[in-house]
Amino acid sequence: MKHTLLSLFTCLLCLLLCAGTVSVGAESPDDAAAQAQEIADGIFAFSQQDAASTQEWIDTDLSAQAGTGAEWFILCLAQSGNYDFSAYEQALLAYLDTNTIPSATTKQKYALVLASIGSTDAYISEIADTTVGSLGIMSYAYGLHLANNGYATPLSADEIVNEILALQKQDGGWAVSGTVSDVDVTAMVLQALAPHSHKNAQAAAAVESALALLSSRQQEDGGFVSYGVANPESASQVIIALCALGIDPITDTRFIKSGNTAFDAIAAFALPDGSYCHQSGGAYSTSATAQVLCAATAYLRFADGKAPLYDLDHARPDEVQSAETESESESATLPAPEKQEEDDGESLSYKPVACLVIVALDGAVCILLVILKKRHYKNFLAVGIATAVLLAAVMLIDIRLPEDYYHGQSESKQNPIGTVTLQIRCDSVPGLDEIEYLPDDGIILAAETYEIEAGDTVYDILTEAARKHGLHVDASGAGDAAYVRGIEYLYEQQHGELSGWTYTVNGTSPSVGCGAYTLSDGDVIVWEYTLTVGQ
Repeated sequence: MKHTLLSLFTCLLCLLLCAGTVSVGAESPDDAAAQAQEIADGIFAFSQQDAASTQEWIDTDLSAQAGTGAEWFILCLAQSGNYDFSAYEQALLAYLDTNTIPSATTKQKYALVLASIGSTDAYISEIADTTVGSLGIMSYAYGLHLANNGYATPLSADEIVNEILALQKQDGGWAVSGTVSDVDVTAMVLQALAPHSHKNAQAAAAVESALALLSSRQQEDGGFVSYGVANPESASQVIIALCALGIDPITDTRFIKSGNTAFDAIAAFALPDGSYCHQSGGAYSTSATAQVLCAATAYLRFADGKAPLYDLDHARPDEVQSAETESESESATLPAPEKQEEDDGESLSYKPVACLVIVALDGAVCILLVILKKRHYKNFLAVGIATAVLLAAVMLIDIRLPEDYYHGQSESKQNPIGTVTLQIRCDSVPGLDEIEYLPDDGIILAAETYEIEAGDTVYDILTEAARKHGLHVDASGAGDAAYVRGIEYLYEQQHGELSGWTYTVNGTSPSVGCGAYTLSDGDVIVWEYTLTVGQ
């Protein structure tokens, strides 16, 4: 009898231990929803400290930050409640009307946010019609979000899906460049593909491959690493993707490592005030906080049986204005010629003198024709045409001397919104001490602070540094298509097929080109020559 009781007790103990092992770190969906709500409440409490209500926060701080950091907060609010977004909409449209937005994906972000608040402005249709696929994989993903919500795009939703599937890497995911997939990019692509995974066999297969990749990339703490840095943004993007696909990130065993989920990993980046940092032990990050809020909102919608985060509740594609009715909007964002000339200042001072010289030469040639008795009207007409051509060339062509361009000073910004730090290094190059034109320690430019204005990009600051220090920069393209081939006569593929210049912001390699990454106050930019681009 004793042995029987002992055996039963042992079995019961084993069952309890096994049950305990399964439940360690794993929460029920109800607990997870409560945790997600706690995350959202904490972020809102931190963000609304100076506002008496969420509506006041929208009308004041978020409207003041329209175009410069409020967008994901607004999208989450639009997908989680009913508010009046008219003040924010007016502020964002004013921002878009007075600023040149170079990046296609940034334009698509603004269009999606406008759509989320029920705007019918022509900006949405203009962007949907002109940006899909213009900046690689992410412009396809954001473009597919617009198409999924019913907005007219040049390619149908199915055609965009095919383009995305064609860009899938061999490891099962997606990346902006290189052959190795990136967690963030893969997750964001899955968010766009989600509505098609149940009706398109190829899309379904691609989704399964990508999920397997993400599962294999998940760390033991439940989090994810992007470009060598553990961060809450990557975990947030995976949560949003899983919820969009109808997968519970709390209970699906593929995304539980050592009893930890992505939500557990995010908790490690929480700050006491309810906000979040980008790296463990770091300070408040707007991007990290906003993306964690997006993850919490996505899970709350999932737990409540609602549509995914990017299935916009208030989208009104049938009522959106045609871009043709706003044909002046694009030109309104271009800098005025007078402003350009005013900014150039002394560098254009040669033009009046050159024009006077040309006119004087014209007069001298005419006098010479009279003296030589070459008075046929055709001779004077030819001189007049030549003079007009020369005058036009002087006025239209901006000639700068090296001392005009490489001025040796930081540019003074009229409306600075903060500062960033820039460093340029090439210490990975072998045999630096034998290359005369490169510094022995590999530091081409030590960390230096630059003021930024709204809309300044990584490429803008690199150009400013080059002008200040006389650095040689070889780049192709313009605007968001700018691509840096060489700095200080050090070129891509000069030290192997995978060698070249890459940049990071706050330790992370962004998923857009240097001309498309818009900077924020406090950003740290590092340009680095690497021997393993894409890895």
